[in-house]
Amino acid sequence: MKTWQGTPPEKCDVCQRDLVGVFVDGKTQMGPWAIMCLNCSLQIGIGLGAGRGQRYRFQNGSWVKVAG
Repeated sequence: MKTWQGTPPEKCDVCQRDLVGVFVDGKTQMGPWAIMCLNCSLQIGIGLGAGRGQRYRFQNGSWVKVAG
């Protein structure tokens, strides 16, 4: 099981809403990577997988990688 190793993110880099339970660390259509809520990820992300993005879910006190 892989977990988020950095400082836990609190807000979406795109819309600035609080991240609740899940986030995507992914590449955007504009090029840069961002920490995104699911809605922003679906709108401007390029998907999940190597070189694209990873989805994390808050489980048992840690952010656990669940996809990508």
